[in-house]
Amino acid sequence: MRNQNIEVVRIIAAFGIVLVHSGATGAQIGYSGLVAFTMLATYFAGSDPAKLARRVLVPWAFWSMFYLAWRFAADGSPFHQGLSPVASVLYGTHLWFLPFIFAVNLALTFVTARWLPAVCAVVAFILLAGSPWWRELQLATEPPVTQFLHAIPAALLGVAFRQRIGMVIGALGLFACLLWDLPGVSLPYVVGGGAVFAALMLPHFPKSVEWASSCMFGVYLVHIAALGVFNRIFGQGELITAIVAFFASFAGVLIARHVAPWSRKILG
Repeated sequence: MRNQNIEVVRIIAAFGIVLVHSGATGAQIGYSGLVAFTMLATYFAGSDPAKLARRVLVPWAFWSMFYLAWRFAADGSPFHQGLSPVASVLYGTHLWFLPFIFAVNLALTFVTARWLPAVCAVVAFILLAGSPWWRELQLATEPPVTQFLHAIPAALLGVAFRQRIGMVIGALGLFACLLWDLPGVSLPYVVGGGAVFAALMLPHFPKSVEWASSCMFGVYLVHIAALGVFNRIFGQGELITAIVAFFASFAGVLIARHVAPWSRKILG
């Protein structure tokens, strides 16, 4: 059985992502979910590029087309105003995380040296300790590059945390980031990174939650559609909207995975 602490973090992280996109109270801390999601994606990175493509790119392609069609039906154009077609596909659908993590994990399949976690930890430490300068670089770019740059330390920390020395160096980087108290960086990184650190270090949660955590990738994929529906019912930016959208997405994915097993190809 997997470390169930990690699976609990995966569930909380997915809710955090829904919270961010809802714009509700707590959205700033909700971005911690994406930091944790990114760390877990590289922590568990495999070595099979074909499997990685099926796992990541197939759902990304399907749901990108779905959201572009949704926008076309609603607004008469599949692309966001003010964004290029490429940026609309990569960023406007809120699925930029998938091509990013595919590229990162694909690169990791070619580097298997034992020193990799330590090197990733040092690079992550440099970026986190220099958060103001790294943040300035991010904000000078356009989406989705801004989001890619923000996620790089999280991707590095996921690899770093495979070894104890990497965890120590990474934790020092998170502490340095905390001292900067930098909006948009310090809070999500310290909370998200700290949650993964705690999940790896604390005694394991005794009950399996994998029946729920296995649905969280699907929740990430479909929650934008759920928010589109519940924003109209409960109002945009309301906490209740985020909560209902999360549980509706979870229920939908859980049912689909059991009733139609083929749906796992596009829901994870």
